[in-house]
Amino acid sequence: PLAVSVERYSVFADPGMVEDADSAAELLAPLLEKDVEALKARLTRSNTRFVWLSRQLPVTLSKAIRELDIPGVRLTAEATREYPSGGLAASVLGFVGTDGHGLEGLESRNNKTLTGDTFRYQVFRDGRRRAVNHAAVLARRSTEGDNLVLTLDHSIQHRAEQALAEALERGQARAGWVVTLDAKTGAVLAMASAPGFDPNRFGAYERSRWKNRNLGEIFEPGSTMKPFVIAEVLDKGLATPDEKVYCEKGRFRVGRRIIHDTHAYDMLTVGEVLKVSSNICSMKLGERLGPAGLEAAYRRFGFGAKTGVDLSGEQVGILHDSAKWSRIGFANQTFGQGLAVTGIQLAAAFATLVNGGLKVTPHVVAEVRSQNQEVLEDRRPDGPGERVITEETSAIIRDMLSQVVQRGGTAPLARLDDYSSGGKTGTAQKVADGRYAKDLYVSSFVGFAPVDDPRVVTFVVVDEPTNKGNAHFGGKAAGPAFKEVTTHALRVLGVAPDLEAKSSVVVANRRAAPRDVAEAQGGSAESLAERLQMLAVTLMEGEMPDLRGLSLRDAVVVLTSGSMSLEHEGSGLVATQDPLPGQVVEPGAVIRVALALGQGRKTSRR
Repeated sequence: PLAVSVERYSVFADPGMVEDADSAAELLAPLLEKDVEALKARLTRSNTRFVWLSRQLPVTLSKAIRELDIPGVRLTAEATREYPSGGLAASVLGFVGTDGHGLEGLESRNNKTLTGDTFRYQVFRDGRRRAVNHAAVLARRSTEGDNLVLTLDHSIQHRAEQALAEALERGQARAGWVVTLDAKTGAVLAMASAPGFDPNRFGAYERSRWKNRNLGEIFEPGSTMKPFVIAEVLDKGLATPDEKVYCEKGRFRVGRRIIHDTHAYDMLTVGEVLKVSSNICSMKLGERLGPAGLEAAYRRFGFGAKTGVDLSGEQVGILHDSAKWSRIGFANQTFGQGLAVTGIQLAAAFATLVNGGLKVTPHVVAEVRSQNQEVLEDRRPDGPGERVITEETSAIIRDMLSQVVQRGGTAPLARLDDYSSGGKTGTAQKVADGRYAKDLYVSSFVGFAPVDDPRVVTFVVVDEPTNKGNAHFGGKAAGPAFKEVTTHALRVLGVAPDLEAKSSVVVANRRAAPRDVAEAQGGSAESLAERLQMLAVTLMEGEMPDLRGLSLRDAVVVLTSGSMSLEHEGSGLVATQDPLPGQVVEPGAVIRVALALGQGRKTSRR
């Protein structure tokens, strides 16, 4: 139970029946925590036969007031709303006011269903249309309402809120939100927003904390849009996964503007464009669609429109008419700038992207049941939605996205230990005073698991994380929370781990020198410059790269990108290192390596 109705007592008075207002006020004031004079004023009102003195009192207080037996002062039972799990899913549930009407969230949207039918009474009124006695006021009653059965899982929701809180603390961020969907049905398994509130005491919080940021906060998605661009290009047959694209070595002029990549890439395959998140190559691939084609693709995935989620407060986002895009505006669209989305939009679109290409409608309410648990209404969407891309394209994109969380991708910290997974980072500058701010970011990670048969999609957003030590990058700010929430969700759903058969391969690859890894994966050894760039990306995302086989000078080049210190002994190539490849490292850490002639491919000791 996330929201229940319990009986509480409220105290009222009939001023015409109060014999000693001074004494009554003196007795009631300390119990009700009211001002004596204010209570006296209410107890002596001559123009009414009914006044509330206090609503929904604790049981102990109501008992004490009843024992006072003050003439003209009475107690009446009222149903009040309680939330047994406190702030859990508060932005989804909302809350009700003292009169029992839903004011926010599901409580407001489903107020009639939850409240039941209201009775109408004929009452006597005086010449000023006032009810002549308190019984007429208290006679306004409703029947018991029905129950909502939600798609939320209590355990997954708890873990999502916990992981989000840790991400905000780790990144010293302003706010954040996370949503976990069933990849096939769109059922919302968890939806968290922070900072949050306790609906049992909603009045004690600023209104901004009541907001469900997954629906009501729009933001530039950044590089999380690149998979949709590439999926459309592949689906239209305008590129192949192994085709190579020239990335202009990190700088490309579009009109009077320069588009930059984080690192100076030369040639990348289409799959590698996603892995290292190249803006330039994403733009070049997007140009094959043209502005109208790109806009049409975005709209088919659901951007620029509401998802239809059964919650109030959903924003549309921003997707301008492509006929009005400038050349640089079109370029920006291909890597997630110049448009705005909501968290629920992007999560639903990503589920469509990886589930085989079928559109999903996110939803929170599964059923409406009567008080005796009879199913009155099934609110789950009817079957899968329209096809957006082919199953083949979806499978190709899943494979590409799985490389993002591997070593050399932009989000190794998001890689799951027991399940195959994939996803995409997003690191977008925020707009302040009409311009992109240099030190304000929205960092995100959207991912799925398992790769071959996606069951869960999780989207994590961290708003304004610190940019110290590259902590603002999406893989570092949001990746760990994705890993924790998604792993827990799969376990709760009873999904069997699928990495047992692959674990020996992963270990073997970690122990091999970079050139051996490339050959073991069936590809050719990359150039030294490209290798160093890949290793630097790994380090900047907070994971220790494999330095073995590098010269001392090349190792220094890689470590400098992460502001690391190096201690070394011996001469030749790097033979052993501490920390080991794959371990988490913080900026400024001391890295120790031992060099030896002809020993660059030795297995390091654990």
